[in-house]
Amino acid sequence: MPTFSTIILGLSFVLSSVAAIAAGTLKGTTSGTIDTRPLAYLTVSLLEAGKQTSTDDAGNYQFSDIPAGTYTLKVTGVGWNPVERSIEVVEGETTTENVSLEESANHMGEVIVYGASRVPEKLTNAPAAISVVTPLQIENAESHGSVAKTMEHLPGVDVVQNGANDFSINSRGFNNSITRRQLVLIDGRDPSTPMINLNEWNSVSSLLGDIQSIEVVRGPGSALYGWNAYNGVINIRTNDPKDVLGTRVTLTGGEWETYKGAIRHAGEFGDFAYKISLGASSQYNYSVVSRQFDTTKPNNGLEYAGLAHDIRPIDDDEKRPFAYVGTARLDYYLNPNQRFVLEGGYSNSGNEFYVNQTGRILIQEVERPFARLAYNSGRFNAQASWQKRFTPKAQVVFNAPATSGEDSDVLTIDAQFNDQFLDNKLRLVLGAQAEYVNVITDFDYELDESKGERQLAFLDPDPQSGTFTGVYAQGEYLATKALKFVGAVRVDATSFEFPIQVSPKAAIVFEPIAGQSFRVTYNRSWLRPSFSDLYRKSPAGRPADLAQVESNVDSITSALVGETVQSNLGLSATTPVWNLGNVTIEPEVANSFDIGYRGTITDELFVDINGYWNRRTDLISNPLGGLAPNVYAPIKSNTGNAAYDAIADSVLQDQMVAIGQDPARLSYYQNSPSLVIVPTNIAVVDEFGVEVSATYFLTHELSINANYAYLDVAVSDNAVPENRILPNTSRHRINTGIEYQRPGVVDGSINLRYVEGFDWIAGFFEGHVPSYAVVNISAGYFVLPQMRLGINVFNALDRAHYEIFGGTILRRQVTGSVSYHF
Repeated sequence: MPTFSTIILGLSFVLSSVAAIAAGTLKGTTSGTIDTRPLAYLTVSLLEAGKQTSTDDAGNYQFSDIPAGTYTLKVTGVGWNPVERSIEVVEGETTTENVSLEESANHMGEVIVYGASRVPEKLTNAPAAISVVTPLQIENAESHGSVAKTMEHLPGVDVVQNGANDFSINSRGFNNSITRRQLVLIDGRDPSTPMINLNEWNSVSSLLGDIQSIEVVRGPGSALYGWNAYNGVINIRTNDPKDVLGTRVTLTGGEWETYKGAIRHAGEFGDFAYKISLGASSQYNYSVVSRQFDTTKPNNGLEYAGLAHDIRPIDDDEKRPFAYVGTARLDYYLNPNQRFVLEGGYSNSGNEFYVNQTGRILIQEVERPFARLAYNSGRFNAQASWQKRFTPKAQVVFNAPATSGEDSDVLTIDAQFNDQFLDNKLRLVLGAQAEYVNVITDFDYELDESKGERQLAFLDPDPQSGTFTGVYAQGEYLATKALKFVGAVRVDATSFEFPIQVSPKAAIVFEPIAGQSFRVTYNRSWLRPSFSDLYRKSPAGRPADLAQVESNVDSITSALVGETVQSNLGLSATTPVWNLGNVTIEPEVANSFDIGYRGTITDELFVDINGYWNRRTDLISNPLGGLAPNVYAPIKSNTGNAAYDAIADSVLQDQMVAIGQDPARLSYYQNSPSLVIVPTNIAVVDEFGVEVSATYFLTHELSINANYAYLDVAVSDNAVPENRILPNTSRHRINTGIEYQRPGVVDGSINLRYVEGFDWIAGFFEGHVPSYAVVNISAGYFVLPQMRLGINVFNALDRAHYEIFGGTILRRQVTGSVSYHF
């Protein structure tokens, strides 16, 4: 007897076959009414069919296999008045409908976003602070080829660079050189590293030229996305194969010995559409210099002090970051409203330097394969994905004789249902998510003993695994045409030993005038402790010589008590120095209130204003020595006499201070005396911020923009005063620029980015990042309708600066690109 699933598949096949027999094709070209040149990257929707595409570089669009009937064709785009037309699709025929659009007075009102509510909605109706990188801006960015750099001029977004391809992207404070507070999704898949939750932008398995849109949601997103959507969400969506039919080749090159190439090909046959993307890049990280101690150079030529010295040299080959990326995707359309997506990809990248809590680490090589299977329809979406992070070469710690590795697997299942009720006044979103993570760090690499390398497992115990599950629901009620109420809640549970997390959200969006909206939002969010927070085992420096300390304790104590005693501390000339995890850590939690306004003040002026207050509790501290005795047994004297022990312990304190060591770090780890630092939950912090941005359209093609972000932090409670709490971002940040866009003809922009100086703390390293102002220039010209030449100048005035304490010094970089679509 056939099973239920067999019957459903059979019916789906019959229905899709019938639809294909009675199907037609709709295609056309879009252009302006005054300037009749083609318009690229407009959104084209066939409403009753539930299908959407975008125009290609030549302004063309196409819908295939459309059942015969009457439909509403809608064409929208930033800067253009939307056009709707009634279209008749005839069975077995191709209908051509060319569309001319008029310049819009409301340049931003028709922008559609997804990340704030996990369903499409107008930007002005989104219940969150959100910024968008448009398809045209993504195309312009091909002249430098960096996904991260496309976001550095967005309001309230903190993009800091360390070297050629290492970036940290965050919003609303508490950034880090290995930040993990901003969730990143690529087509719903989280590409962060399983062990630390770091995003390796050099190894992200997507190519810039294949990205359709980037949305940055500023502010908590845990009510819909769960763990690690703590400060916000970066939602990246790649192109559907049917939207980019044909072949596109891009070549980029320039200073810093930059060489990049990418090719994408997409096609369709019958009910299938496919896409293949390949890319490769290499650069020279000229600004990475050795930090080995050199008495002939003050601070080894660096412009900042207080950093750990390297104990091994840097080879020239290690200054050359590289990446090789490939993805393949196949879409199968059951009917115009339903499809299956099968996608797989692989990246191999390496030679990236990261500044971590104890110094610098080199990722020599990392492999990142992934696969995903998705089902998409108008009301139900589901996706299963797998990804791996494997380091075939050791990850090298530069300030300690250690290396580490990782072989991690992540399996994720995510399903979502949405529908509308009460004459479309009520929209419900229901979803569930489950994830399994397995991390292995114990490897036997071939190491270079001449550089002092030795292999260590990064976790203790090793391997480690965890399961994470969550369910969520969101309701949006349109009380009137101008007033919308939003409520959401998510419940998350994990196999880690901390409580179930409940993340509510409530918002009111009021749009008294079309295109102008006011918003009030409350969110609770949480940050999941990483595997390294809980189980880290890594050297925090070279072994310490404490043999003389024990000898002095014995001799001084003996003199004080009048007889020979031995403290039996077990200190040696090679006492290990450890940065260890803390299994008692609980999640960071934030309760946040946002208020905002966005809209068109005049026909040409679009303004976005946001204010927020966050209360962060259970802040996860930097690793500290003073916390070690609370987690690991402190080292005490054992003379056999309690009174003598007290004296010897007091002498030990004095001797440790005399040699510049923190006596509180002395702890037993694995039955051996060690110097230990650990993190813990320590503080309550209040955070206040304002984000203001404005875009003024002088003409449809020429606009000026400016944005300003202010952030202030007040520590309400700190259980460990020696842990200084810093937001690791500037109090004042300004971006301003002018942009010219004539799609398919010419484009250009000049942007000024100013960051006021600020203090930065990472682990036990603390220092100041001086103020810097950077001018960036980009331009592009279409020598043919299918060919664009581009140029990008980063830091055009060659202002030497660094953007994180301990980061590399950045200078001017000029790159150029050529892209051809056929």
